[in-house]
This record gives sequence, C-alpha cells and structure tokens, in this order.
Amino acid sequence: MDMDKIVEGLKALFDSTVECEFHKSSYESYVDEFQTRCSELLSETAHACDRSAEDMERIAACIPEYVSDELHKITSKRKRDLRAMDMKMAMVAFYVPLMGEIPSLQARELSKRTVDIWNEKMPEYKIGYSTYDGIKGGFKKGFFSCYITTAVCRSMNKSDDCYELTALREYRDGYLMHSEGGQQIVEEYYDIAPTIVKRIGREEDADEIYRGIWEKYLNPCIRLIEEDRREECRDLYITMVRRLEKEYFYS
Repeated sequence: MDMDKIVEGLKALFDSTVECEFHKSSYESYVDEFQTRCSELLSETAHACDRSAEDMERIAACIPEYVSDELHKITSKRKRDLRAMDMKMAMVAFYVPLMGEIPSLQARELSKRTVDIWNEKMPEYKIGYSTYDGIKGGFKKGFFSCYITTAVCRSMNKSDDCYELTALREYRDGYLMHSEGGQQIVEEYYDIAPTIVKRIGREEDADEIYRGIWEKYLNPCIRLIEEDRREECRDLYITMVRRLEKEYFYS
C-alpha cells in the first residue's frame, strides 16, 4: 500500500471515529471493531513508520492537517467550535489510542507526534495524549470532563481556561470525586455527556439552549461554590444532568 492510500485510509478511519458515540459500555467493542476492520491499513501504517522517519512524520501530520482544513471551511464560530469538540473527542478517545496500538516500535512516538502537530496547528483546540489502556483504566477510576460546561462556555465565547470552567474543575477534583457517591456521579456523567452535547449541537436554537443551561444551572452552581455550599451545588448539577439526559439522551 503506497503512502497516498495509507493517508486516505487514515482519513476514512478518523471520519468513522467521529461518528462513534463514546460510552463506557461500548468503548472496547468499538476499538476491537476498528482494529479488525482496518487491520491491513493499521499494519501498513506500522510498516511505513518503521520504514522511515519521513513517512512517519507524514502519517502523524495527515489527520491534524485534514481536521484543520475541514474546520476552516466552517464559517460559523459556534458550528466550528461544536464540530471541533466532536473531532477532539474522536482524536482523544479513538484515533490517538488506535495509533498507539499499531504493531510498530514507533507506535508511541507516532501517537505523541500526532498530538503535538494537532496542537501546533490548532492551539485553540488543544488535545492531550491518550492511550487505550489509559482510557479503559480511566473508566474504572471515574475519569471526568466538564463536557457540557465546556460546550456552554464555548457557545458564550468563553475560553477553556475561563473562571467558570476553572471553578467547576476545581470543585470536581477537590470535592465531588471525594464525596460519598461522587465517583459514581462522575462516571455516569462522563458516559452520557458527549452524546448530550452532540444532540444539542444539532438543534437550530443550540445557543439559546446553552444560554438556558447557563442561567438555570451553571451560573447558580458557580455562586454556590463561591459560597462554599458544595452539597447544594452537587444537587443542582445532578438535577441538570438528569433533565438533559431525559430530554436529549433518551429522546
């Protein structure tokens, strides 16, 4: 398989990962399916990486370049940010871990280089390095991301390091994860939040929906954190997740 075919194959693989909904119950089966269905492509990718540093660099760059080009075609900032969130999730949850599992001694270097190039090309949409084993272990440890909050803040043109996101992350790590039943809440949230955000993003009035989430739930949560009313914040956040789950996850 020549390099052009490998690159096109990897683009098709990445597009497939974007369509996957990230759930704890189905994660391993999705990865197994990709490895089986794309075994020849992944094997050829490994051979190319072992063959030369130049080929590995081209492979590492192909998806970051592809995604960057696709995002630049989207003129609406809200739609671009929402699409970027889907693509970031696909990269971190599926594509980068898959590259780290190819049968090559260069697999770890390839996956790390892919992340580096992504962050160089799209610093506004940075991702972190991830592995298949790390994600599987993360489910067991209650790995958590303020996914809904991030989507709300992006729709309101707030940065990833804005005050609100920082406060909720500190609340999550400093209190929620250590409270009774907190880990279970975190695990459940992480399992459903990406799907909720995807489905809200498809709505014509997504910005209004996010504004409503902000006014009814997230801004009051911030106030409760500031007043050290942590248990009340937890209850309100659970209420928000339950309502969104009913409206967008099971609808």
